Amino acid sequence: MASQPVQQKLNRYPPYPFLTSKMATLLLLILFCFTSSTWASESAEPSHLAISSLLLDGAQYENRMVVVGERGHILYSEDQGHNWLQAEVPTRVMLTGTFLLNHQNIWAVGHDATIIKSNDGGKNWQLSYRAPDKETPLLDIWFKDQNNGFAIGGYGLFLETQDGGKNWTQRWISEEDDFHLNHITATEKGTLFIAAESGVVYRSTDEGASWISLVTPYPGSFFGTLSIATNQLIVFGLRGHLFISQDNGDNWNKLASQTTAMLTSAIKTKDNRCVVAGLSGVLLVDAQCNGKTLKLLQRPDRSGISALLQSNENSLILIGESGITRWQL
Repeated sequence: MASQPVQQKLNRYPPYPFLTSKMATLLLLILFCFTSSTWASESAEPSHLAISSLLLDGAQYENRMVVVGERGHILYSEDQGHNWLQAEVPTRVMLTGTFLLNHQNIWAVGHDATIIKSNDGGKNWQLSYRAPDKETPLLDIWFKDQNNGFAIGGYGLFLETQDGGKNWTQRWISEEDDFHLNHITATEKGTLFIAAESGVVYRSTDEGASWISLVTPYPGSFFGTLSIATNQLIVFGLRGHLFISQDNGDNWNKLASQTTAMLTSAIKTKDNRCVVAGLSGVLLVDAQCNGKTLKLLQRPDRSGISALLQSNENSLILIGESGITRWQL
């Protein structure tokens, strides 16, 4: 079946501020209420409304973008987010994370410990792994190359493949903790970071073979990290908590975010600005990307944001409870 075109609603925000509470509730359900889905074996249904449905993550490789969300919805764009098509997806579970290795090889994860893969740039997807008996979602995924990758999720769930997803092996990155592993990312030098709960950030300097737990000043949940320069990164999480490290995560300093909204995503733009986004439509823009020039902005409809992609020099694609929208920098 051919990919489905979807109705464009960029630059238009529906006036439903009450949905922010829905976004927060759904995010908490994703992180803490890991019930098995009855839609796991059903294919996602084509819908022209998918572009405005609840979407939870997005990723890009050059001009290609992929976003994922509720009911197994996956949308992809080949022109920096100007036009979107709905993909053929073999599941209707909530999809929570995605990763683009290159133009063709793309991965996504979700509830029921589901992992799916696309070999054609996001148009068609195949099931790689599923374990509904675990009653645990996968929340993010990362690949070093076509063979070696990790998928992470609730209660310390950590899966590894060395054969391009043909087989997945469960590991534990901590013998003491089973914290929810929310987000994994790599720096330009190859250091891996995982944002977790209880104020924990894990770091690996050997491509994921071993991990150490970094001490942070905050005991709550973190939802992501962003590398901003060599050995410099930020971590963000609940209630507007935002920290910066100048030494690859060994020490952290708190930044004044000016908000108590949950911070969910961040991006470094092509012109070296940093943007952190979250619930209530919050956008923190740092013109110097050093934590010293943070400016608090907010979407007019206060619609929650779960991921950020860069369309061009002057605009971002916002992913969240209002689906896909465009925001001018």
